[in-house]
Amino acid sequence: MSRQTSSRTESSSGARSETRGSTETRGSTESTAQSASAAGAVRTGPARPRLLLGAYALAPGDPAGEATFLAGLDGLGVQALEMPLPAPGTAAETARWVRAHLPEHVDLVVTAVPQTMQRLASDPGYGLSSADLVQRRAALDDLAVLRDLARRLADDAGRPRLAAVELHSAPGPGLGTLTAFRESLDEVLAWDLGGAHLLVEHCDALVEGQPPAKGFWPLREEIAVLQAIVDDVPGSGSRLGVSLNWGRSAIEGRSARTPVEHVRAAAEAGLLRAVVFSGAAASDTPWGPAWGDQHIAPRGSDPALEASAGSLLGAAEILETLQAARGATLEAVGIKVTARPEDADVEERLAVARASLRMVSEVLRGGSVHGD
Repeated sequence: MSRQTSSRTESSSGARSETRGSTETRGSTESTAQSASAAGAVRTGPARPRLLLGAYALAPGDPAGEATFLAGLDGLGVQALEMPLPAPGTAAETARWVRAHLPEHVDLVVTAVPQTMQRLASDPGYGLSSADLVQRRAALDDLAVLRDLARRLADDAGRPRLAAVELHSAPGPGLGTLTAFRESLDEVLAWDLGGAHLLVEHCDALVEGQPPAKGFWPLREEIAVLQAIVDDVPGSGSRLGVSLNWGRSAIEGRSARTPVEHVRAAAEAGLLRAVVFSGAAASDTPWGPAWGDQHIAPRGSDPALEASAGSLLGAAEILETLQAARGATLEAVGIKVTARPEDADVEERLAVARASLRMVSEVLRGGSVHGD
């Protein structure tokens, strides 16, 4: 499960414009979560969503450490693992890796964001919304490995195992168009991916006067494109949706309120399918400068979360965000976090995973995750 990086990386904040000066720090406390839980149930759709872990972000970089880490996830209740898009031509190798390392009951969610950020570092016009047909075709060709991978995973497991694919609206305004993004999504929707959901994972939009971490299209534009497809393509509504990462929405709005607003907007549009909790910070932390896309762990009382005391994300924010998802049919809810120090050992990383997953699980259990 290789981790790809770049100068405009999944976890770094490049600059396109000047920094906006205002920020909003967290105003809620952990006790808010308890009182809010009693006030109203969290209802997230007709079935309990899969508990997701962005394991590739948290696992050690060496193969032996990664294998030990993955084995240590047993018993944490993880039902789906997020992994990076495999390189073209490596579907067979990836399927063998899955057989060797993951329990049969764990499904996969593949994200294209590491590949997208790596390609954008050298090709700024790359992506599914690119106005340059060559760059848009390159992005589609990179995704094509999923057709072979979905088939191999299903053959091995005797059932569909690729639960979802997270796609991105790169390169965003300036070098991209929404028409091109629509055409790309139409093409991928026509592929046989074994029933996998196609989720547009919203990343921070390009905001005037603010250096972006990603700088893709605004959520309202992504929702509009998806709604147009659902209206035009019969049956597509059961496969298309939006995935929201708490930290990336907070980075966009420089506020812990923005993720709640984004979740509510996607839910009201009938498109919210996944909520993934990464933290963000309004001040420097062991992860780096304020507002970096570093997948900071949540703050909390568990000793494993001591380094992330400056995170804007805590139990109260998790609850409020999931309450905003009321009525949505969520396929997955989970965490995507990293550990500090960067050379943290396997046990330290597992402790961060355990503490972070517990916070999400307790919110889900404290409210109701079943439909009416």
